[in-house]
Amino acid sequence: LLFLLWPSSMLAQESLVFTGIENSSYATISQRVMKEAYRRLDLDVKFTALPAARSLAVANSGRVDGELYRIKNIHLKYKNLMMIPTPIGIMEGVAITTNPKISLQGWQSLAPYRVCIRNGVKFAEAGTKEMKVDVNNSNEHLFYNLGLNRCDIIVLARLTSIKLTQDFEKEMKRPVYYHVIQTYPLFHYLHKKNKPLVPKLIEVLKEMESDGTIVNIRASYIKEIS
Repeated sequence: LLFLLWPSSMLAQESLVFTGIENSSYATISQRVMKEAYRRLDLDVKFTALPAARSLAVANSGRVDGELYRIKNIHLKYKNLMMIPTPIGIMEGVAITTNPKISLQGWQSLAPYRVCIRNGVKFAEAGTKEMKVDVNNSNEHLFYNLGLNRCDIIVLARLTSIKLTQDFEKEMKRPVYYHVIQTYPLFHYLHKKNKPLVPKLIEVLKEMESDGTIVNIRASYIKEIS
């Protein structure tokens, strides 16, 4: 009897593993949301932080169980991923500049300027796809190039930028200026091998949306870093 029970017992203790973007505040918030969601389903989860482009490639390959969070419809390109349709948060895409004379509203307003984006950050790639941009490999490199005036504008997610902006202003002794370009809902993605989990996750995330859990997790994190 013990021998027969052993495999199912071990399976129950196995963790689901999700990739996510390294050094991202949205990853931190999304981890807290999804830990709670999976806890309510009596499932353990682990997260692996990777560079943005690699994270999606690994999730789509099936080596892990999915992608922690992304903007809407990533699954249209990454065919092995399934989007859970209840948002787990929001992200503000911002353009940051040290020039107070620059006025920005919407993606097309960036076109006349030297723009730097981070490799693998899909909202920035999509928003600037008709423009000539400089692609950097990290958020720190974005601010480094902004400080050297190699970019007029850098594009990244607002919460991710907060600590970097504070450090930049302290070191460079000059302010930066934020322009919100677009706001995006964020979604959790499962690899197709985990399809049976989809209806359960939809139900639990709707519950967390209704009872205020998702909003409260985001608000608590923003208070921590502000």
